[in-house]
Amino acid sequence: MRAALLNAYTTAEIGDVVRIEEVDSPVIEAADELIVRVTGAGVCRTDLHILEGQEFGEGPVPLPHVLGHENAGVVEAVGAGVEHFTVGDPVVCYPFHTTGLDHAERRGCEHYVADRSTPGINAPGGYAEFLKIPERSAVALPRDSEPSSYAPLADAGLAAFRACRKAAENLRSNDTAYIVGAGGLGHLGLQILKILSPATVVAIDVRQEARDLASRLGADAVHASFSEATQASVDPPKAVIDFVGSEESLSSAIAQIQTGGRLELVGVEGRLDIPARLLVERELTVSGSLVGTFAELLELTELVADGRLEVVTTKYSLEQVAAALTDLREGRVLGRAVLVP
Repeated sequence: MRAALLNAYTTAEIGDVVRIEEVDSPVIEAADELIVRVTGAGVCRTDLHILEGQEFGEGPVPLPHVLGHENAGVVEAVGAGVEHFTVGDPVVCYPFHTTGLDHAERRGCEHYVADRSTPGINAPGGYAEFLKIPERSAVALPRDSEPSSYAPLADAGLAAFRACRKAAENLRSNDTAYIVGAGGLGHLGLQILKILSPATVVAIDVRQEARDLASRLGADAVHASFSEATQASVDPPKAVIDFVGSEESLSSAIAQIQTGGRLELVGVEGRLDIPARLLVERELTVSGSLVGTFAELLELTELVADGRLEVVTTKYSLEQVAAALTDLREGRVLGRAVLVP
């Protein structure tokens, strides 16, 4: 099968290290496995971190490697023990493969399992024509759906949903919440927060096209910076959900957030240095959100299927993988970039 193979790490020209090659197609080895014909693979900043050689677990991801942890497609083949799926079924793939026996997983927190297998991270991913997954990681989609539109839910959507759910717990109708970054995750986050809470939702993004998208998707206000947002707001934000995570955005959030407020982190580009005294005296909550649970992915797919959540994608062919990754790195993608093998 054709796959986009990462052959070396780089911080320079991506096309020099990611190339389309012929690799062995996955084969069913266990009774509970599915082969999925990939029709959509989301392009994530984690993919950029991997190709830059950043550490995951015990070190950089071994090479050569097939990226892609946000995957959706159509069932191509099923193992003898598969009970709930047949060839031709559209599915989105939960990104973590686990045994179901870990204590964290039995509490409903599959993303806490330390020895999980994750396509695109420590197993071959979906930047390819086919992907092998266990049946327990497949989520059925409506028969008439286009799976590629659901692919970003498997990470971007899950992280946004989990962060927004935690933030929404303490938001009331007279509160304001800031969404920092209206890109691949943030454009989903602002819609989700509008669904989950009655708060005023303000989107902040330096890009005019992202602010225009946020307005179209229902943001109550859009601004280019924290300072612009705070000048226009009557009250400081009760919650800030930061999908950028730069040192500038983190420091601005801590400076502006209300006493008793919450900073929810999803972006991981910067460092946060907060005096313990400040956290105590202002009773601030700082929390991180890493992907999400299988149950949350079910909820997300229902929101999309019901037309309540719009996933905005910019699609690329598999042969355009270097362009997709470069556009993401350079901030040129509107919504979520998705490869269509």
